[in-house]
Amino acid sequence: MDEARRGNEEALRQVVGNMDDLSERVLKASNLIMNDPEFNEFLESEGDWETNYMSLRRYNNIQQKLVNIRDILLDSNAIIAVIDDRGYVHSTAYGPNNRSREKELLHKLSEESWAELTRARKGWPVWQYPYTGEISKLTDLNEPYFTMSRRIIGRQQEGEDLLMIGIPGSAFFGNLPAQTKGGGSFLLTDGEGRLLGGASPLNDEQTTKLLEKIRSADTRQAQEGAASFGDYSVNREEIPRLGWQVIQLIPQTLYQQRLGGLRNQSILWLMGASILFSIVFIYFMIRFTKPLQQLVRSMNKLGDGDLQAYVEVNGDDEIAIVGKHYNRMLTRLQQLIDRLSKEQQRKEEARFQALQAQINPHFLFNTLNSIKWMAALSGAEHVGKMITNLGRLLEYTMKTQQEVVTLEEELTYLKVYLDLQKIRFHDNVQFEVDVPDELRSNAILKFTLQPIVENAIIHGGRTPLAIGIQGEETEQGLVLTVSDNGVGIAEAKLKELSSQLNQDHSRYSGIGIYNVNERIKLHFGQDFGLEMSSMIGEGTRVKIRLPRLDRQALADENPFSRDADRKEND
Repeated sequence: MDEARRGNEEALRQVVGNMDDLSERVLKASNLIMNDPEFNEFLESEGDWETNYMSLRRYNNIQQKLVNIRDILLDSNAIIAVIDDRGYVHSTAYGPNNRSREKELLHKLSEESWAELTRARKGWPVWQYPYTGEISKLTDLNEPYFTMSRRIIGRQQEGEDLLMIGIPGSAFFGNLPAQTKGGGSFLLTDGEGRLLGGASPLNDEQTTKLLEKIRSADTRQAQEGAASFGDYSVNREEIPRLGWQVIQLIPQTLYQQRLGGLRNQSILWLMGASILFSIVFIYFMIRFTKPLQQLVRSMNKLGDGDLQAYVEVNGDDEIAIVGKHYNRMLTRLQQLIDRLSKEQQRKEEARFQALQAQINPHFLFNTLNSIKWMAALSGAEHVGKMITNLGRLLEYTMKTQQEVVTLEEELTYLKVYLDLQKIRFHDNVQFEVDVPDELRSNAILKFTLQPIVENAIIHGGRTPLAIGIQGEETEQGLVLTVSDNGVGIAEAKLKELSSQLNQDHSRYSGIGIYNVNERIKLHFGQDFGLEMSSMIGEGTRVKIRLPRLDRQALADENPFSRDADRKEND
């Protein structure tokens, strides 16, 4: 409520300031007229402008000066009138040569009280409101005027010339009546506290009591300019140049209404500020939590085995620093896994080389025994052939620097191996290869076929024993099938042998079927390896699944190649 009251007081001070400014301009206009030598000379000259052209011209100049002063300093509806003691009225409301009207006007003005009071003041201004006399009727405005009148003291100081300047009441009060439309009212009093005008919501008795209370107010209250009377809040301001007061009456209910409006406005502003704060808060929360959510998603992917689950890093804040450290950790984890894989690969290669170094003593003894009996019972030609095959076999076996060979090389080695086995088993082992020429350049790990064929010879259990190798290309790669016509394997035994492919040992050859299966998976992936099937009396079949890849491409793409490891170690 105090804020609303201060607002009304400030508005009243502005209106009163405008009224004081207008009073000052009226006073300046009067000074310009009274101190103008030409104007004083005109008033002291003979009034012959009705017959003398030069006098008429001087009269017109004086009339134009009055109009200019009115238009420049005052309102366009203002009136400047000079009562000439020679019996003329000079006014901005009409021109010369209207003697009959001037005589009538002079007669009526002589009956108005202000003229005598103005002559008595001897040049000091006389202010009055409301003025509804004859001069205000010179215009078409039907409203009271705020006027100032002065006696014009010429050079001879004997004249009774009077000057009156009138301002329409609407121009004098400005927008003060507009303020009363909200429920307030105003009163205008002179320096002695007499009511001059305004619209009071009080009756005559209450208005009189209010004016008496204001006149008897102490100095401190008058300085504050605010009081209360009944259900009204009273504000008053003095017009300094006039000594008058403008009293404003505002109903207390109006303050309450304004207070309610301010309260509602404050609530709206508070709600708007809260909504804006919420939007800004949500925006920064999303901006802050979004990188955290991305980091959590990346960690979940990492937990599922995705080593490429890097997080996007933007900025240099704390979340970005965590993201950078996470990406760095992910890179080091990949490097560690690659290092462990390479170490595992080297272990497998070392184990393979150790297995290569093993020579089946039983096989070597039988072979040498056969050579001995052949040397005794036959000619040197057969002995030479066996020794040659044995040398080729040993050369292929001991060539440890090359792990990946072509299928053609593996088949050549296998043929030499079977030639020696035919001597051992008196040609009771038959061997047939059905592999297209375009597949023979495919890459294959050394000693892939020999352990499987050896397993068929040892456990075939039938003579003559027929072993066949077929090769075909599929959508997944290359499939080699090693089949025999042996006695087959019982279902329980077959399950045991199949389960041994997932164990870390095997009893069926120097290298073992398990080793062949594990080496294939290490080099080519878990989608490749061995698959066994057998039926009693119908033989056994082993399928070898390999990728369709030549040896050079495998050497270039294999991240665990021995040459690459050797260069890294160097």
